[in-house]
Amino acid sequence: MGGLYRLQKKDLDGCVETLAKAFDNYPMFVHILGDKYNLENVKKFLRFLTKYTILYGEAYATSNKLEGIILYIDFKKYKFGLIRSLRSGILPVMKIGKEVGQRFMVFDEITMRVHKEVINSSHQYVILLGVNPEVQSKGLGTRLLGQVISLAKRNGQACYLETHGEKNVAFYKKQGFQVASEDEVPGAKVKQYAMILK
Repeated sequence: MGGLYRLQKKDLDGCVETLAKAFDNYPMFVHILGDKYNLENVKKFLRFLTKYTILYGEAYATSNKLEGIILYIDFKKYKFGLIRSLRSGILPVMKIGKEVGQRFMVFDEITMRVHKEVINSSHQYVILLGVNPEVQSKGLGTRLLGQVISLAKRNGQACYLETHGEKNVAFYKKQGFQVASEDEVPGAKVKQYAMILK
């Protein structure tokens, strides 16, 4: 699709490395992991999300060099049952610790509540978009995002995502997204932005 490289399970390690660089000190992971925040634990979350999307959604890179990664899914297919979670590698995430699990559950509950409040029409859900910092500002993020935007337009759908930080909000606004909701994450100095492109 669009000259992008479709990710396979064999690409998992490389994808996680790229995303870990892209999401270094990312507010969401810092909050959820708390005193368990370190590179290896961030990678456990990223591995879980990436493998889930390779198995059940759409996962692409700019090339087989994996400089930039986008994970997205048609929201009607976005489900986390026991089997899907186990297949995607939830156990290493759960083993990080009880408090981490509790913070993640609160975060996920808020995220899903806001998601369902601000959009109830058919849409593509951007789970993650990350570009290796060494090659940022070269249009790779725009190219990756263009993939899901084109798909959504062909299907008569909207696009939806969550992000954190004003720099990210500015980037997505340039791509045509609008802020639909700004929400504080309880117990954290993290503001989450829900953004929609219709």
